[in-house]
Amino acid sequence: MRRAHDVRVALIARMRAPAYRMALWLLRAWWVVRRPRSRGVRCILRRGDEVVLVRHSYGDRRWMLPGGRVRRSEDPVATARREMQQELGAAGTGWRVIGCLVARRGYRRRSRSEGFRRHSTFYVEAQLVTAALTPRGGELSDARWFRLGALPPDRSDNVDVAAGAGWLPETGRG
Repeated sequence: MRRAHDVRVALIARMRAPAYRMALWLLRAWWVVRRPRSRGVRCILRRGDEVVLVRHSYGDRRWMLPGGRVRRSEDPVATARREMQQELGAAGTGWRVIGCLVARRGYRRRSRSEGFRRHSTFYVEAQLVTAALTPRGGELSDARWFRLGALPPDRSDNVDVAAGAGWLPETGRG
């Protein structure tokens, strides 16, 4: 009985990352058809002169600020707390919104290098009480602390957006 349970748990764990990849593909197709507006958060989790960056097991696999989608009628700070507890097992103090990138009105880009910006992103900051991180298996492949000013060169644009806005120190791409 125990062995059957262990096999089932192992199979579910093995299928989680491909399921996230498939869900991302379906979500992108849905966005093309429906062109919805959404809101999300990116969390700047600090401890001294360090910040947490994560790698996802799907989509963009570069180092990025952790985050998630804001549920309907949910406050961005409540979203940040919920997502960080679910994704990293992390609790913080002093949660506050420090900035927001608002969605563009239209879906047309002025140039090919410009992003579509279909949703608004709130940048939320907190101090973590402990250095321990427990990345959610299947969704995150890694989570680490990085010293400010020594961020990895293989990082996502959301890290550079935060740096450009003054929420993280400016650093060159290695």
